[in-house]
Amino acid sequence: MNLSAFQSRIETFTGFKKYAAAFGLGALMTLSTPPIGAFYILLLCVPGIIWLTRANTSKTQSFLAGWAFGSGYFIFGLYWISMALFVDIHQFWWVLPLSGIVGPVALALFYGFIPLLAWRYRRSESAYALMLAGGWTLIEWVRGHVLTGFPWNLPGYTWHYFPAVMQTSAAVGIYGLTLLTLLWAAMPALPKKIIPVMMASFVLVAAAGMARLYLHPTVAFDNYTVRIVQPNIPQSLKWNAEDEWRNFEKHLDLTTSPVTLKQPPTFIIWPETSVITDEKSFPEIAGHIAMKMPENSVALIGSLGIAGEEYFNSVIALNKKAQIVGTYNKHHLVPFGEYIPFRKYLKMTPVANSIAGIGDFTRGAGVATLHIGALPVPSPLVCYEGIFPGEVASRTDRPDWLVNVTNDGWYGPTAGPHQHFENVRVRAIEEGLPLARAANTGISAMIDPLGRVLRMKPLGETGVVDSILPRPLPPTLYARYGDTLFFLMLILLTIFAETRRSRN
Repeated sequence: MNLSAFQSRIETFTGFKKYAAAFGLGALMTLSTPPIGAFYILLLCVPGIIWLTRANTSKTQSFLAGWAFGSGYFIFGLYWISMALFVDIHQFWWVLPLSGIVGPVALALFYGFIPLLAWRYRRSESAYALMLAGGWTLIEWVRGHVLTGFPWNLPGYTWHYFPAVMQTSAAVGIYGLTLLTLLWAAMPALPKKIIPVMMASFVLVAAAGMARLYLHPTVAFDNYTVRIVQPNIPQSLKWNAEDEWRNFEKHLDLTTSPVTLKQPPTFIIWPETSVITDEKSFPEIAGHIAMKMPENSVALIGSLGIAGEEYFNSVIALNKKAQIVGTYNKHHLVPFGEYIPFRKYLKMTPVANSIAGIGDFTRGAGVATLHIGALPVPSPLVCYEGIFPGEVASRTDRPDWLVNVTNDGWYGPTAGPHQHFENVRVRAIEEGLPLARAANTGISAMIDPLGRVLRMKPLGETGVVDSILPRPLPPTLYARYGDTLFFLMLILLTIFAETRRSRN
């Protein structure tokens, strides 16, 4: 069936067929996300939802079609979240419907508003297609900010196999790239005379990205080097008290394994919650770590810190003398994982504790730059803090590099760890900063300021990543102006769509 026949067929759908088709298109679109990254799927799914929703006869139908589309996308795109429950499925089996169905369907409500934002333009085929792409991207921005935000699986991440196209995020961020991606994908639904313009814009973007990659080769930051430890500890053993010391020794052994570089590492990075300590036990643990560290090195340790009745998900900077020279406490906590929203108003303490395990974590002060003597200064990011555009580096105290510690062992060999890795990788491009990523089990890597992966340890492997520390680039346009250029793109698109609508 060609696209013309597909359009004619899908525009005739009513009732259940309409919403089932929308759901199916959303589910199919997950193939465009990492690790598959099949952009050509968007050339079917994006025009499909444009044609399907434009044929609606009421705003209610439009909302429901968008909601059904989002439900398919998030149910199949976020299936990996439920894998965390299988670490202790006997206790958490009852959460499966919430994580696998209820949560994604609730998140899909955002997508219900996409066709409504384009409703005004439905009498013009081109204006509607353009505004649905614009409205979609605006909703993605809202989804990334409302209720602490969850900007996961944005369409712009489909380009993770095409680093030249990904360079666009250095200027307009991932939201700007998402807008361009949706406009390119909407080409089958646009008039023929607009398609050459869209294709030319893609060629220009790709050419500019290739030029940027060519003009900015990876350059070492003096003689600084990094060792990233990936212990690959199964999640079933990670929190087992009997295995706690054995897990700690595994980190130590990897820290002292033979170095593949010409000199010992300047920085040693352990992943999220590598050590669990309180104020009394930390000096002993710090002493063991310091003994294994090379001279003049600093260790950046993912730590679960306990202070009285408060819990912190932290990164601790430790020197060779076993002294803490810097501390960062995670501030962007995971809802229902590290804290229960509205606990003050919802009396659900037994349920809350069973989900969060130890109760609520204490929130840190915010994005921070750790100054460690004369060494290059990092901006630590714990776990999914790295998925938030524009929130990974201080604007007033710019760091030299980003450090992301995480534990994706919860999700096994699913798409989740790959999607997380590609999210964080784009932060390096946006900011023009190198990024070191230490994961308990995949994907650990050193990434240069243009998103090139220099060294990597894949998912499910035990070992270390030894790498130079790349030199940062000057602040990018996105680092300077954030999403300002993205909103300017939206305004220009709206003006153009309004002109097309007026002509009709």
